[in-house]
Amino acid sequence: MAHEAAYMEATYGEKTSFDQFLQWEELPVTRNFVIDDIRTIEVAPWRRRGGRGCYIIVGHPKDPPNAAAYVCEIPPRQSLQPQKQMFEEMIYVLKGRGATSVWLDNGKKQTFEWQERSLFSIPINAWHQHFNGQGNESARFVGYTNAPMVFNLYHSYEFVFNNNYQFLDRYRGEEDYFSGKGVSVPDKRVWDTSFIANIEKLQFHDWTRKGPGATNVELEFCDNIISAHITRSPVGAYKKAHRHGPGADILVLEGEGYSLMWPEGSEMEKYDWGTGSMISPPHMWFHQHFNTAKEPLKMLAFKPFGQKFRVSPDYEKLFVSTAAGGHLIEFEYEDPRVRQIFVDELEKRNIPFNMPPVTYRNRG
Repeated sequence: MAHEAAYMEATYGEKTSFDQFLQWEELPVTRNFVIDDIRTIEVAPWRRRGGRGCYIIVGHPKDPPNAAAYVCEIPPRQSLQPQKQMFEEMIYVLKGRGATSVWLDNGKKQTFEWQERSLFSIPINAWHQHFNGQGNESARFVGYTNAPMVFNLYHSYEFVFNNNYQFLDRYRGEEDYFSGKGVSVPDKRVWDTSFIANIEKLQFHDWTRKGPGATNVELEFCDNIISAHITRSPVGAYKKAHRHGPGADILVLEGEGYSLMWPEGSEMEKYDWGTGSMISPPHMWFHQHFNTAKEPLKMLAFKPFGQKFRVSPDYEKLFVSTAAGGHLIEFEYEDPRVRQIFVDELEKRNIPFNMPPVTYRNRG
């Protein structure tokens, strides 16, 4: 096998450094607006890490990714290789149970157990190793990282994977670091932590600013730039359209339905999805998600940005009406076809429409 650093060469625009890294990894790479079901997506032997895996690049093919997801599967009674890296990572457990050990150079190992629906983050550039705790079933998880930005900035395998710098301002090996403790910031709807044993036990907050009956919890991990949130929507209702930058990968935890997505001034495009699907709206495309199931919709969104460490001064514009210069379309300014499409889809399934009446205004 060629030396790890040899795969990165100057290509004068032909391929990004992250594209070259993906090629060197020799794993399947799925690229699309919507990935059908990451719980069953094909995985292949992973030379670098052990286990089996694949990469997921969701979004518009013309948008260079600033974040990337992957699916990893650990066979029964096996473990992955120890590793560390200079990019941030969040992990959500799709299936199974196991444990993860985390440590710094010359530091004591800390081990915590996880299960299906656990969500956690690995402190940047800390050593870690994942173990499958089951003897008869594979464990599978999805990871979300900002690796593309890091690879494209430094274009160095050695810097990314063999760097000795320790971010002691983020993680010092504290004994209770992965205990599940956290800090609540109710006015921001934030739970700030390192490990969530089961997302079903999270406290959700009112989020009717985005739509009737909506609730939400924002999740900040390990002093990362990347973050996540989980949103719930009731049956027969939908949230307002909005837009933002690229890299927000949305995992459908419960529900089935479709998304409408469109760049400003263009026609809406409809994309169907179900439980286990992953969706990513392209850069600054408006988008709305619609639940057509008879149960509430629950979505987990991984994001390349958060509230704790801002990377853009425009964050608050996500919740400001387009009529006031923001990125949120109020119901009265949306295309009337949006509501009619939803009504038609609900009628096909004999599901009641649960939206308040609206008086449309001039969208121009």
